[in-house]
Amino acid sequence: MNQPPPTHSDDVHSLGRLSQVEEELNGLRAELERAHRLATLGVLAAGVAHEINNVLTPVLGYTQLTQAHPDDADLQAKAADRIVGGIEAAVRIARAMLDFSTKSDEPQCANISQVLQSTLDCVARDPAKDGISLTRHIPPAAKVRIRPVALQQVLLNLLINAIRAMRDQSSRGGSLGITAVEQADGTTLITVSDTGPGIPEEIADRLFEPFVSSASSHTYSQPSKGGSGLGLAVCKRLIEAAGGLISATSTPGQGTTFTISLPTDQSQQQAKAG
Repeated sequence: MNQPPPTHSDDVHSLGRLSQVEEELNGLRAELERAHRLATLGVLAAGVAHEINNVLTPVLGYTQLTQAHPDDADLQAKAADRIVGGIEAAVRIARAMLDFSTKSDEPQCANISQVLQSTLDCVARDPAKDGISLTRHIPPAAKVRIRPVALQQVLLNLLINAIRAMRDQSSRGGSLGITAVEQADGTTLITVSDTGPGIPEEIADRLFEPFVSSASSHTYSQPSKGGSGLGLAVCKRLIEAAGGLISATSTPGQGTTFTISLPTDQSQQQAKAG
């Protein structure tokens, strides 16, 4: 029996349904992005708590000194400076983590240097304490077209993985470098390089696929044991949503470099031209 041809109302209904499905999919993607941010903060929680404790313990000590010697003006002044410095450090860490967990800003440009600093504030623990030397070569005014919180989420994932990889390797420690270079084609390349154990060969070709992990060794797609394995898959989606690309090169036993290409903020180029 022949089916009647689709009518105009059928087409409208189908288009409406496709629009609804696309809206639902975008909502799910946004929820996944936020869930991944919260999961990343969970990975950081123990280290951040340790660092805040390290900051507040001296604050308590200086406060007790001022109470014990209320008439010592020099001690009071020095203690006040140390107390203020310690509290400011704790506030900076807490504010960075709160911003990262709650922000969902509208599409805009991101100052790479500022985003990196916020990312390092979230990490809290100085990499040097794990024998890792950190270098960064980023022009102060370098900007790319991506939501700042999205770039921070990507950088945080890459830095956590790199630091953990170098901290856990037998030689312990290494070098971590972050650079940003504007290209002539209107893009900016951001690289995150480490001297860790490298990416296992068995997952190298599938690194940005969801749920890729390695039980026997460190994996860049899974920031911590028991993680979801969605880290780099989410990072790839965030970068591509901004019109960029992300890739990785690695040599087992020698390290890994992630390269992010993003559109350079046009207002920055126009300012240079003017």
